[in-house]
Amino acid sequence: MDFRNLETRDFHDFLNTAQRGPSVPADVSFRIRWSGVKARVTLSDTTNQFAGNFIEDTATIGWSSHQEGFKFVSSTSTSLFAEIGRERNGVFFHDH
Repeated sequence: MDFRNLETRDFHDFLNTAQRGPSVPADVSFRIRWSGVKARVTLSDTTNQFAGNFIEDTATIGWSSHQEGFKFVSSTSTSLFAEIGRERNGVFFHDH
């Protein structure tokens, strides 16, 4: 899965964000690759109206950010556990 040049605002740090402080325009990009299916899991809980189909695997993730005068590119990270799937709950529980 690739997301490229998504426009956002950079608030520099959490405190500045929480206080709705100043920000600058920025863009971010993400690259996520899932691989190595370890298990396929199906869950259903009628009492709590939850059901889902999931794949347990690993993921490789990298991201970057750019704003005027600054660019950051992360190292690629590989997780030991990742999960992707589809779930239904609440009013959507009975939709198949």
